[in-house]
Amino acid sequence: MGKGRNYRNSAIFSTILVMIGLVFTKGSGFLRDIFVSIKFSQDVYRDSFTLAFTIPDLFYNLLVGGAIFSTVTPYLSAQIAVGEEKKGIRTTSIFISVISVVMVTVCTIGVVFAKPIYSLYALKGGIDDQTLELASSASRMLFPQIFFIMLAALSIGILNSYKRFSSTAFAPSIYNMAVLVFILIFAGNSPEQLVMTTAGILLASMVYATFQYIVGRDKLKQIRFIFKPTDPDFIALFKRAIPILISSSIIQINVVILNYFAGQFDSGSIYGFRNASTIWQIPYGIFTVAITTVMTPTLAGYHEAGKFKEASELLSSRIKSALFLMIPSAFFMALMSVDVVKAIYQWTSSYTDTNARTASTFLLGFTTAIITASVAHLFNQAFYAIGQTKIPLLAGTISLVLNPCFCQVLIMLGVGPMSLSIAYSITNFCQMIILAVLYFRRKELAPRHMMGTILKCFLAAVIMNVCVYVIDRFIPAQGGKIVQLLIISLKGVIAVVVYFLAAFILKMDEATFWINRFKARLPGAKNK
Repeated sequence: MGKGRNYRNSAIFSTILVMIGLVFTKGSGFLRDIFVSIKFSQDVYRDSFTLAFTIPDLFYNLLVGGAIFSTVTPYLSAQIAVGEEKKGIRTTSIFISVISVVMVTVCTIGVVFAKPIYSLYALKGGIDDQTLELASSASRMLFPQIFFIMLAALSIGILNSYKRFSSTAFAPSIYNMAVLVFILIFAGNSPEQLVMTTAGILLASMVYATFQYIVGRDKLKQIRFIFKPTDPDFIALFKRAIPILISSSIIQINVVILNYFAGQFDSGSIYGFRNASTIWQIPYGIFTVAITTVMTPTLAGYHEAGKFKEASELLSSRIKSALFLMIPSAFFMALMSVDVVKAIYQWTSSYTDTNARTASTFLLGFTTAIITASVAHLFNQAFYAIGQTKIPLLAGTISLVLNPCFCQVLIMLGVGPMSLSIAYSITNFCQMIILAVLYFRRKELAPRHMMGTILKCFLAAVIMNVCVYVIDRFIPAQGGKIVQLLIISLKGVIAVVVYFLAAFILKMDEATFWINRFKARLPGAKNK
């Protein structure tokens, strides 16, 4: 019992630590977006800056993005768990070496052929020529950036295998803050300033990779350059990684598709779509990602050691935790979408009420994705942890077909800009169902007792939203910026308190656990 309690406390501490790091990362990322809206006050430069990232990000995900956390981390964790650390380090070294050589080649191609690559956005009356010209020019500094992002992310993946979460939690914040500095220095409404800004982001990525290596040097110094693409262990790992690489690239392909459709609406739609996409990923990126970051190496170790009961219990508890946090987040954002957008982005007159309404329209369509994408991500990571990488690829491929189809149908039906985010949410729901059905076929690993948690979370969230809605009728978010922030913060605090109280009354274990931990930290509380 003591050992189990110690592990549980350690896992909770690690998850909270990662969450704190992600809060800083998301917070600094929001500052970056806020200053983008201020410094690039014209919609064409905002849209170009946003669009410039899409193709380099696609290349990154095609080559390495998903494989870092979904292949390297579970693989190395499993090797450590069964006493084969040296083998795991050697194979990981080969993997990194081969991927690095390929990445350098691809980055060079991207720099040379940026303009014809971005011209694909213009097919069938897509994005206008000026935006494409600016985006392709700016992207030439972003292609080399992804090489250094890759090195930093690989370092994080290796350290997570050793459960060194304290060494990885805050490095992305360093990157975001460096990016913020360069935006403040260089950004402005001219082609030269746009390119200088992306050059600064390239420098920020170098800082990121260097910092992450320094803080994890005691483990990372084991990695060597070993270029042996014919090595049997590497080939086995690479075969396992291929479906993950394709799956993670599908996510970015969907982003490219959605940006293509967004370019067909009014000027500023691409940036507004990014704003909404960034906002809905606040709870997803902080809570769900933190939960899976800590869960994945442990789940991989359980599976490798044949501890299927422990694996099932771990996944069950993590899905319940994610649902407990994501469902109320989705309800609150659906109710307060306009106020949330204004609170985050409207700091100057350059971000108009029209910009806010555009982003809030997209955000409203994204709200169900907060729940469905979180559950889908948990199942994806669970499949990766147990080595079944082809199933997430199947689900991702289906989503790649469904997403543009739903977009086109909803646009034809006259739904408008919200078509894009609704299509994304529907696609995520379909993906979640496919993953859940296929994972439940492994009965010994399947999560248990989900329905009660889901129903109680929805009931508590409904009660929460009723209270917030009533308060919003009497206290709308009006006045100066400080007053707006205070009002939306007050509503957020009330939402949290009401939700936790409702969940506590419904006897939800998640609420009881966190309330008891909070009470234990109060002055005068006795340590038990």
